[in-house]
Amino acid sequence: MKKHTDLLSDAPFAPSPEPTMKSEGAAMDRTTTNGQLQRKLSSFEVLLLTLSGLSPVFSIFGAGSDVLQHAGTGAAGLFVLAFGVAVIYAVIYAELGSAFPYAGGDYVGIGAILGGWAGVVVLALWAVASGPSIAFEARLVGVYVHEWVPGAPAAVVTFGALGVALVIALLAARVGALVTGVFLAVELAAVLVLSAGGLWHPLRGLHAAVAYPLAINESGAWSPVALGTLAVGAVSAACGTVGGAQAIYFGEELHDPHRRMGRVVLLSGLIGAVAIIVPVVAVVLGAPNLREVLGSSAPLATFVSQIAGPWAARALSAAVALAIFNAMIAQVMTQSRLFFSLGRDAVLTGGLNRVLAKVDRVSGVPRAATVVVVALAAPCCFLADHTLLVFLAGLLVYVLALACVAVLVGRRKGLTGGAGYWRALMFPVAPVLGLTVCALFAFADWNDRDAGRPSLFILGALAIVAMAWCQLVLKRRPGGWSPKVSADANAC
Repeated sequence: MKKHTDLLSDAPFAPSPEPTMKSEGAAMDRTTTNGQLQRKLSSFEVLLLTLSGLSPVFSIFGAGSDVLQHAGTGAAGLFVLAFGVAVIYAVIYAELGSAFPYAGGDYVGIGAILGGWAGVVVLALWAVASGPSIAFEARLVGVYVHEWVPGAPAAVVTFGALGVALVIALLAARVGALVTGVFLAVELAAVLVLSAGGLWHPLRGLHAAVAYPLAINESGAWSPVALGTLAVGAVSAACGTVGGAQAIYFGEELHDPHRRMGRVVLLSGLIGAVAIIVPVVAVVLGAPNLREVLGSSAPLATFVSQIAGPWAARALSAAVALAIFNAMIAQVMTQSRLFFSLGRDAVLTGGLNRVLAKVDRVSGVPRAATVVVVALAAPCCFLADHTLLVFLAGLLVYVLALACVAVLVGRRKGLTGGAGYWRALMFPVAPVLGLTVCALFAFADWNDRDAGRPSLFILGALAIVAMAWCQLVLKRRPGGWSPKVSADANAC
């Protein structure tokens, strides 16, 4: 298999032999260097960071609670279905990430295969969503700490958690992996407790829950779940379950990335999916008083209170707050690599590019990019939860669709799935199914007038702006524009 520097020499998204920042006269100093991350992470450390970013407990108490409230017993079937979507997602990103393991995440591979416009669209979508995503997590930390310590001011906890996450993210990547790994162990213990509590003595069968989904209506009575509600619930379940692609952002810090990245993405995606799905199904099957659980504004806390008492529910709130905080640390670390890539690949203006592309020589962390990520997230904490969700609801439709097309085209061009790269079995089943999933999700989002449809419009408009920026600004620069695909990043 040829190196990407050879394969892409005639492509519109071809790599430049030298970083663009050098042509802009970027100065290097004693403590920082431009455009070079340090390859110090093992597969296990990247796995810890990826699972922490996926955060099973966060997904269970976030998407899981939402689906339980609206889809009732149908949540069990929807999350089982979400496992199939999680497998498709992990397989697609395992192949793409193995071939293009760069700090920009999927944007480099998608852009290299489909053209610069596609790469810039994906980069813009992820960059704009980063602030609302981290802010949403920070606000949730405040909510769950308040449940654990009622007198704790939510705003102080929210911004305090954001500040501590920044400090940890500024440390060396291996230190960050160790910290998130410790928190992840606590999180997985909570997942185990939830699963065991529901499955130890199941009170009802999975078949009835799937075949005849019932929910609690406004009058407190059982009623069948509408098909439209199930469709929206399926999107929420899948969005809360899919994962693994976060590993790609650490591709330039992982040893032997082409050989290892595919397995890390696939393994983290599958482990995360199982850890999220099993507890939700366990609640439906094992809740002593299912009516009370599904009618509660906090279904998971009510379930824990039923099987272990109020003290356990309060203790679990602390575990949830810790899990969300852990996810926020991993998210800040991930998005800092994305913003580092924005600067290193000279997507923005010269001065900002140079700042974002700096890497601390001692820690190996893009510290300026990390600070920028948190600085963008902080004002988003003042926005309502609904506003934050509007920036996130339709994200999977756009980025997964482009990733699926990139894998289809990449295999034909010989850019993915080659010798030494992770290769999906039964090709092209996964990307074709992925595009089908995207179409179904787009339909469900369109019918969600509250968040889904506005999200499709807003993110679609952002994609158009990104394409215009690529065409009118980036491509008109002397010598054109391309992302930084270094020989070192391709080294195996």
